[in-house]
Amino acid sequence: MRLFCDLTGVRNCRDLTDFGREIRATVLKRTHLTVGVGIAQTKTLAKLANHAAKKWQRQTGGVVDLSNIERQRRLLALIPVEDVWGVGRRISKKLNALGIKTALDLSEQSTWILRKHFNVVLERTVRELRGEPCLELEEFAPAKQEIVCSRSFGERVTDYEEMRQAVLQLRCARGRKTPRRAPVLPFHFNIRPKTSPFALNEPYYGNSAAVTLLTPTQDSRDIINAAVKCLDKIWRDGHRYQKSGGDAG
Repeated sequence: MRLFCDLTGVRNCRDLTDFGREIRATVLKRTHLTVGVGIAQTKTLAKLANHAAKKWQRQTGGVVDLSNIERQRRLLALIPVEDVWGVGRRISKKLNALGIKTALDLSEQSTWILRKHFNVVLERTVRELRGEPCLELEEFAPAKQEIVCSRSFGERVTDYEEMRQAVLQLRCARGRKTPRRAPVLPFHFNIRPKTSPFALNEPYYGNSAAVTLLTPTQDSRDIINAAVKCLDKIWRDGHRYQKSGGDAG
């Protein structure tokens, strides 16, 4: 997982390396995760700085600041071209055949020639290696952060325990629909049981309830407890429920 942060306009960044150490210490304290922090003028350079911070953690303390041009060039000379973000194995083989072995070699190539013989993505990568921002902070649409599920019952549900089991199955469906590489860590859980609005001689009842979690979680026990709390708030005896829906995000 990687996160980018734009420091433009941030006034309290006294020393960038110290600021990076502060970020690293805060993440470790709050999540118990050891991370690398890379600081640079562009996303591609920042990614390389992050790579160096993790690869040479003992020497760097987990923080690398590439705002200095000479430091940039020294690092680029150490990084194989295939390790540059956005290059890939297939293109790196072609670059190697042309004598372009390192990130520094790549940064010194003609952008016009690279665009002509490769693609515009590689041209942007070279510009980024030179310190020219070409990628927005959020280049791609963010991963889906909410999963919505619903279930219609074959027969009307009148028993609390049956509805409880249906709600728990919605929770399981949420887990199946969540992409492996982009898991949703819910802050809240919401359920919505309802009767049929078209049933004759039966009063309509539909309601919803939500529980906000203190921290994001994928622990089934936490999500089940949240779902049951929601159901307890809005369950009404005497109704024939047709459908239940829920969402987490």
